[in-house]
Amino acid sequence: MAGEVVAAGGTLLRLVLLGVSVYAAIRIRMFAVLSYGYVIHEFDPWFNYRATEYMVEHGWHKFQAWFDDKSWYPLGRHVGSTTYPGLQLTAWAIFEGLKRSGFEISLNDVCVLIPAGFGAIASLFTGALGYEVTKSSNAAVAATALMAILPAHLMRSVAGGYDNESVAVTLIVATCYFWVRSLRSGSSWPFAFLCGLSYAYLVAVWGGYIFVLNMIGAHAGMLTLLGRFSTRLWVSYSIWFTIGTAGALFGPARYLVGWQPLQSLEQLGPFAVFCLLQLSQFIELISRRYSLNELARFRLCVLIFGVAAVVASVICATLLPSGFFGPLSARVRGLFIRHTKTGNPLVDSVAEHQATPAAVYWQYFHFVCLLGPIGGIMCFFNRTDAKIFFLLYALLGSYFSAKMIRLVLLLSPAACIAGGACLGGLVDMTVTAMYLDVPAPKTESPHVPSQERKPMKKGNAARHKSAAKEIDTARAPKDPFSEDMDDLMKLFDENVEARRLGGVAAILFCLVVGLTRFVPHCWHLGRSLSEPQIMLRGKDKAGVPIIIDDFREAYWWLRDHTPEDSRVMAWWDYGYQINGVANRTTIADGNTWNHEHIALLGKCFVSPEDVSHAIVRHLADYVLIWTTRYAGMYSDDLAKSPHMARIAGSVYSDVDPKSFYLDQQGNPSPMMNESVLWRMHGFRYDHRVKPLDLFEEAYTSTHKMVRIFKVRDVSHESKQWRANRGIECSHEECYPPALSLILQQKKSFKQLHGF
Repeated sequence: MAGEVVAAGGTLLRLVLLGVSVYAAIRIRMFAVLSYGYVIHEFDPWFNYRATEYMVEHGWHKFQAWFDDKSWYPLGRHVGSTTYPGLQLTAWAIFEGLKRSGFEISLNDVCVLIPAGFGAIASLFTGALGYEVTKSSNAAVAATALMAILPAHLMRSVAGGYDNESVAVTLIVATCYFWVRSLRSGSSWPFAFLCGLSYAYLVAVWGGYIFVLNMIGAHAGMLTLLGRFSTRLWVSYSIWFTIGTAGALFGPARYLVGWQPLQSLEQLGPFAVFCLLQLSQFIELISRRYSLNELARFRLCVLIFGVAAVVASVICATLLPSGFFGPLSARVRGLFIRHTKTGNPLVDSVAEHQATPAAVYWQYFHFVCLLGPIGGIMCFFNRTDAKIFFLLYALLGSYFSAKMIRLVLLLSPAACIAGGACLGGLVDMTVTAMYLDVPAPKTESPHVPSQERKPMKKGNAARHKSAAKEIDTARAPKDPFSEDMDDLMKLFDENVEARRLGGVAAILFCLVVGLTRFVPHCWHLGRSLSEPQIMLRGKDKAGVPIIIDDFREAYWWLRDHTPEDSRVMAWWDYGYQINGVANRTTIADGNTWNHEHIALLGKCFVSPEDVSHAIVRHLADYVLIWTTRYAGMYSDDLAKSPHMARIAGSVYSDVDPKSFYLDQQGNPSPMMNESVLWRMHGFRYDHRVKPLDLFEEAYTSTHKMVRIFKVRDVSHESKQWRANRGIECSHEECYPPALSLILQQKKSFKQLHGF
């Protein structure tokens, strides 16, 4: 009876902790809303919100056909075929569902809150996956609690961060959980349907679906090579791959994904595993049907796989010369080579693509950096299909997180499961020790002379020999790691009191460190990660805290003081916000789909005023630049200008990137000193800067963080010419004829596939 009460109390405590974890997951992601209100953050979320508005207002079919002529002027962009629309569909479904249920809420508020809600759901799925790996309820609860507040997960799931990853991480963990759950037993295969649907949903949301695709494929292939192939594995993988691939090919993102699942090199591996499993199952059926011995089975394997290899070779030899199979994308290549050696200066210019410094791991994982390795080692013992999947996930996640800062979030579920395995293992060991009796001291058995020992009877000897043989047979397939662990645990088995005291001490240590160090660190970093970036905290001259709203002020000025057909030139970073907040036409944005066009934009900024104006007057009415260093933030356009020069120089030979720089004393090189960007940046504020003649200052924000210049002598002929061409036109035909001589000077950059 007492045991039942204790078990019920333990279950109740775990449920309470799960509830607290869900509350904490939502609460820690709401700092931005509590401080700034319902504001969309950063750059990409503004495009996502603008696209969601368009979808809700015009419907799904018009969204698919949407050609946005207010971005990438004069080219425009076909949004329907260049967007993963799953995020917008999610927001639309939630918005319509709440509205029809009688809840009055704006679309903006729904988009702001989605990351917080999905962050909590991701935490629950992480706990569920942790249970499948460890089979420990305590480990599952611990994994849920860690995922709820881990900064590595917070970095892409705070309220207002309406980005694809905020939903995608949840779908990644859900897909992994359903996959592992489908392998639990012979009757678990229906979970493979949920796995396929979750994966298809992920494909519609984020391009990172390739990570999950290859991870599940690698897991199934590894199980087969390790001799763990089973009908259960064949059924689950076949269902998942069929549904998932169909969802990718014919789902909401079909125009963007195309036939890449069957053509792209980074996606062909799982298809090969699918074929491998079909052949393995065929061999298994033939072997069972005809009761083949080992030699016959081996010959059958050689025959079938040999024929398959010949067929695959013929297919590859036929299709490779035709270009049927696409190359690795620039983003994927960047995961296997040095960040600055991708061959694409546009890729190299993005800070999030840099390799991850070691200090970042402690910043985003903190105490889990200590717990995770211990939990990972524990999962090496008594290995199951679920544990092998987790170890593979942890290995791949660790590698990719080290290659790119933004991919740290991919490691967060595995890190939390490993940390939960450590904490749950401690609790399980301690609770088990509490119910064990302390063994009595061992006493030596009295010495019995050999001549007094009774000989074993013949029948008893046979039975003893048979029993020993059964024991040896049972021990034969045992995991050697488990045997080593058993030997190590004998020390604890012999002293239950030491296990009790050691477990309690370890749990108390983890509680103290967690509550005094880890939780405050996560809470503090959660506040920092929740800063919306489009708004900043600062202090006035009297030292009173204020909110600096220069960025939105500049966008609002454009919205309220410029004609609706105004075109605004700015570095591509700011295009989404100019479109979303100012509702004005931009020259480029974060989609970065056209390298040559961005190179032309870079050339405009790094060239002398007269050269720049000869191009800009045909493209823009206003020029916007960031000058945040006047407010103490040095990551402004002047800091980004070397990237502008490198990108421009990759297309236009008259731009020499090596000659464009600031020296250690902050003095510009001769080329930078003559550039229009340098002169706009320091106009009226730097005595070294010559005044502008062809650009007129129109607006400078309150704290001098954003400056807007009006382009003098704008070519209305070019503007009207582009308007008369209609919405869509081929790229070269979209540019005004006045720019033909400039465009003839460019050398085509070999655009890397998929970027």
